[in-house]
Amino acid sequence: MKILRALGLGIFLATVLLFMPAVFAELSKTLIIFLKSAQQSFAAAGILASYASHLPPPR
Repeated sequence: MKILRALGLGIFLATVLLFMPAVFAELSKTLIIFLKSAQQSFAAAGILASYASHLPPPR
């Protein structure tokens, strides 16, 4: 049944792309911005974690 959901999502995206190209463009821009922000957040968290591992333990 998961294949039917994936197929339905594909048909939905194709329909949005064909009938509402401006909406599809904004959705794709929003998704790209969200994913880039998440990537930067994970990179910053990794940097903070590496700095925290070099701190001396509390007394």
